[in-house]
Amino acid sequence: MLGQLTSSQIEDLLRGEVIARIGCISEGRVYVVPVTYVYDGTYVWGHAMDGAKLRAMRAHPEVCVEVEHVDDMSNWRSVIAWGTFEECQGDDWDTGISLLLEHIMPLLKFPPHQPPPDLSALRRGSVYRIRLGDRTGRFEEVIGD
Repeated sequence: MLGQLTSSQIEDLLRGEVIARIGCISEGRVYVVPVTYVYDGTYVWGHAMDGAKLRAMRAHPEVCVEVEHVDDMSNWRSVIAWGTFEECQGDDWDTGISLLLEHIMPLLKFPPHQPPPDLSALRRGSVYRIRLGDRTGRFEEVIGD
């Protein structure tokens, strides 16, 4: 069965995943790139070092975000949302990096009995957020016998 996700199912999917794809325009071409993210109900927050993704979003801040959860080829959920990129500074930078670390660090695996990784290099990167507007969600579900 194919169908549309409800608003609450869209919100749950956005909150529950950690990998999204951002679609943007880079040098006149469509550019889609996977990112780690956290969603707070208003913004998709991300962190990036300077490169093609940041240059593209700075030049064309209207972007698209896609998030999915796939159990198998016949059971999946997907959300597409359109939004506006904003590069963060000051307190917003700190808020974004804190949200990201809180959401993503528990999912990372580190060798036992080693000190935690040095995260100071993150300071050289940019924190950004995408204010989401319109959203749509679809699903496929095969119901067992």
